Amino acid sequence: MSTQYFNRLKKQLTDCARQHYLQLPWSMSLNPMELSTLFDTLEQGAANKGILPRRITIGNKVTLFDAQEKEIITLVLTNPRDSNPETGFISCFSPLGRQLIGRMAGDVIDIKIFCRTTIFRIIRIED
Repeated sequence: MSTQYFNRLKKQLTDCARQHYLQLPWSMSLNPMELSTLFDTLEQGAANKGILPRRITIGNKVTLFDAQEKEIITLVLTNPRDSNPETGFISCFSPLGRQLIGRMAGDVIDIKIFCRTTIFRIIRIED
């Protein structure tokens, strides 16, 4: 088998694992302190809605720029029961979803995946 074949296979497997990690509805790494912080952020966002600059909360449509892949991604942040990553509905408990809660347009998010950092910039937030 050629080196080109193995490189293509490695890229496909890495891309698949990356997508699974970013969109996983129930992350095993969510400890009680992280869960508490996430709920606090959601409550603060609900209390300050319309007062402060727009921040991401459940139900928002979010447009991101993936700096690693050089592509625009649009997704909707949802409750875990409504998540469907294949159609762009991402759970607020997924690693990406947790990082989005409470952020504003222009913010940059760094997520570690397999000892590599993936960088996203929030472009737009819509209802």
